[in-house]
Amino acid sequence: MKLHRLPLLLACCLIFTLAACNLVYTQAPNQTETEPRAQETKTETTHRTLISQIQGAQHRSPLEGQTVTDVYGIVTGITGSGFYLQDPKPDLDECTSEGIFIAMQPVSPVKVGDEVLIANGVVKEFNPAGAGNNSLTITQIQTNDFNVLSKGNSLPEPIVLGEGGRTIPNQVIANDVNGYAGKSGLFDPQEDGLDFYESLEGMRVQVNQALAVSPTSKYREVVIVADKGKNATVLSLRGILVLRPEDFNPERILIDDAFINIPEIQVGALFDQPIVGIISYDFGNFRLLPTEKLTFSQGNPTRETTSISPEENQLIVATYNVENLEIQTYPERLAQLAQDIVVNLGSPDILALQEVQDDDGSLDSLVTSADATLSALVEVIQQAGGPQYAWLTIDPKRNADGGVIGGNIRNVILYRTDRGLAPASAPTGDASTAVEVLVRGGEPQLSLNPGRISPNSYAFMDSRKPLAVQFKFRGESIFVISNHLNSKGEDGPLFGDIQPPPLLSEVQRVQQAQIIHEFVAQILAIDTEAKVIVLGDLNDFPWSLAVQTLAGQQLDNLIERLPENERYTYLYEGNAEVLDQILVSQSLTGNVDYFEIVHINAEMLPAMRLSDHDPVIAVFTFE
Repeated sequence: MKLHRLPLLLACCLIFTLAACNLVYTQAPNQTETEPRAQETKTETTHRTLISQIQGAQHRSPLEGQTVTDVYGIVTGITGSGFYLQDPKPDLDECTSEGIFIAMQPVSPVKVGDEVLIANGVVKEFNPAGAGNNSLTITQIQTNDFNVLSKGNSLPEPIVLGEGGRTIPNQVIANDVNGYAGKSGLFDPQEDGLDFYESLEGMRVQVNQALAVSPTSKYREVVIVADKGKNATVLSLRGILVLRPEDFNPERILIDDAFINIPEIQVGALFDQPIVGIISYDFGNFRLLPTEKLTFSQGNPTRETTSISPEENQLIVATYNVENLEIQTYPERLAQLAQDIVVNLGSPDILALQEVQDDDGSLDSLVTSADATLSALVEVIQQAGGPQYAWLTIDPKRNADGGVIGGNIRNVILYRTDRGLAPASAPTGDASTAVEVLVRGGEPQLSLNPGRISPNSYAFMDSRKPLAVQFKFRGESIFVISNHLNSKGEDGPLFGDIQPPPLLSEVQRVQQAQIIHEFVAQILAIDTEAKVIVLGDLNDFPWSLAVQTLAGQQLDNLIERLPENERYTYLYEGNAEVLDQILVSQSLTGNVDYFEIVHINAEMLPAMRLSDHDPVIAVFTFE
């Protein structure tokens, strides 16, 4: 809680509690000082500069740029560029870390357990992402001047994170900063995850009864929560943390392999022994670097299978990001996708695919067609026991739609040919001609089928263009718009220096959403009862400005039909997120009989999945 948010009387009652953590508004270090501030607090008996004084209750050291002398501690970990040093006699202030990294080149021979006295060194703030990046810094002492006083000492006791130790913030990452956390803002480790982990930088910590809420990534990282997730806000039924508005789950702890090998760990794994390691920071995240071998009971996430069995008057519609699908490099992926479609998705009538590459994959050639890949896919679907599918797509201009250079990813719509479903009659569009909404017999009709929405708009520069298709089913027109909006790759990290994290990619995504919204509005202006389905990888959350702009007052997001703890299609750094969605016009809302996310990929180890997205499926009933 914050004083500035409370009535005055209640705020006065909290002064004692907050004073224990020395909450301060941090300022940029005073570079004009000639005498280290730490000297003012040295005791007459030790004449040392304490590590906690160097760290300070803030993100950048109050002694940054200054020379410090007689810094004492025990070596707790060694890397290729230095070692971690921790004071075995901590002060009473939880806000100031007792650990620090000693940077040196070349690294002098020290061992874990050595008692070391740094004779002198310069306090530096190291940016692991390089100057100018939105990254917090690591407080270090740069030196080669130290003495080993003794060897084989016991290491400082690790700080327990969670029950029986320090409570981990579980909702707020940072809410007291509007700008650079390293320069300003209230430092509040009790509530803000950003400050909580900073107050432990370089220290030994311990996590008991850890639960894996992500699989081991290709970068050998895995995300855990303490105490079997007891303090986690929303865990899914399958044991992962679900992202919510205003709750980006600071209780997530990312463990990395600086000191040990991280094995293949699956979601749901329970760690039989406490995880002990050192808190560090890199790539926009605080990290726990285990120093002891991990022991755990392996998780066993299962691939879900839909139980849908459609009636004659029902239509199954699904969307699936297939992560750079192409036939050239990994042809075996087509067989896996066929199994996903036939077995796990129950052979939907309409299937919108995103990230289908051209036929030679990432080879940067003149090829932009995906016909060979799609022809092979529909063949293996039949071999897997599925129905006959046809496909609709428009080849993009070379390297004009974003994604991997040479890959030429695009939206594709597969549809079954055995269920009375057929595209409406209209010319096929091309890469640069915009589809229009015409009026024929008082009803809306697409000028091109399929057609691309506003392919020449600045909003879709270097990004996938929406694919619009008009189908006929049981005498009715159904408009399907498949989307793959601008990715979130440019956005700032949740634990970055700039708070709130800048959403640089959002501007383009909102522009794209507005164009699609206006296209749908043209259809509904002609027929207020028109049946419109807008689906795909929207690359943003249901509550985001982009998705809210897309929906407006004319589309309903079917994700809201699911319980909060089941709303996810994608897993990123331990956060389970909704990116893939199905929105429908209100005339179709009452036709929805069933909606689900089929969890077959997001929780799986990279080698066990086809894609990093889960497909989404809905069933509509027609008279």
